[in-house]
Amino acid sequence: MNSQGSTPDGRGMAGWFDPGLPPRQQVLGFVYAKWAIGALRAVVEVKVPDALADGPRTVAEISAATGTNADALYRVLRAVAAAGVLQERADGRFALTPVSEGLVSDAEGGIRDMFLFASDPMLWRPYENVAHTLRTGEAAFVRAFGAPFYEYTKAHPDKAAVLDRAMLQNRYPGMDRIFDEFDFGRFGRIADVGGGRGHFLAELLRRHPGTTGVLADQEHTVAEAKEIFDGSGLADRVTVVPTDFFVEVPSGCDAYFIKNTLHNWDNDKAVLILRSIRRAIGDTDARLLIVENLLRGPGEWDIGKLIDVESLAVLGGRERGREEWNRMAEEAGFAPANDPVPGDVALLEYQPV
Repeated sequence: MNSQGSTPDGRGMAGWFDPGLPPRQQVLGFVYAKWAIGALRAVVEVKVPDALADGPRTVAEISAATGTNADALYRVLRAVAAAGVLQERADGRFALTPVSEGLVSDAEGGIRDMFLFASDPMLWRPYENVAHTLRTGEAAFVRAFGAPFYEYTKAHPDKAAVLDRAMLQNRYPGMDRIFDEFDFGRFGRIADVGGGRGHFLAELLRRHPGTTGVLADQEHTVAEAKEIFDGSGLADRVTVVPTDFFVEVPSGCDAYFIKNTLHNWDNDKAVLILRSIRRAIGDTDARLLIVENLLRGPGEWDIGKLIDVESLAVLGGRERGREEWNRMAEEAGFAPANDPVPGDVALLEYQPV
């Protein structure tokens, strides 16, 4: 969105905004989006996309396959179709569209679990009271659930499972660009700090046969990494190290990679993590590689500015622009070594000073 309030393709303030309404009423488009999301979540929960995976079906057929009430189902399906996610045909049948194919269970490149996570009540309820965050600075999630996000999911295995399944599908297209544009092969040994079960590190090592890796994350997280590396034929090139990255990070690596992790924390805690990495680097010239959203400037459209509200209200973290990243890195003992383009996921390289 530019400073005039329109997106780069000139569609106006947002695709949901109805240009037929007076300008002072067009913000109602966000209410339309709420209705569409609620309808779509229900459709995905009862696995309507799965029922349509083999081709168009009637409401009666979909109802029988999903165990749903036919009348209620039709009314929700036509709403989702009106929003452009399904196709409602003149013969009464409904069909998948390219948009909804990724909502089929186990679809290649699918996002079903990611969508169900993002629309889960534990991520909706904080939005009921973002004003609490504005007044206090405290994450609305804590107000809603009585504990910070990660403490809550640790205490509720069913919610942790929703998160885990979503993270397996959290493959943003911008990451392919980073793989293609950045020369990870120049590093002999790379530590993936906060690297989860190791999917990203496995892909990195697959692309760079001369590189070895260290996976560093919490003990209960890395416990499941062995299957990933064994299945990829990479077990002999990876060392798995249970880590509390606020305290210590494994030493002896040529680069320390940390992806989509620092935005989970406020500046003070993020700097603690960066200082742990700096101590691990010591007197070497190892590099710090941060992959996160890099925000554009004032008045410019940037999806990261919306993601930042999620970071604020749910996690108590934040998305950041280049000046803020540089300020935190300097505080931890690093200086910039590249100049990535803002407005998307970016790789920021830092050198120790």
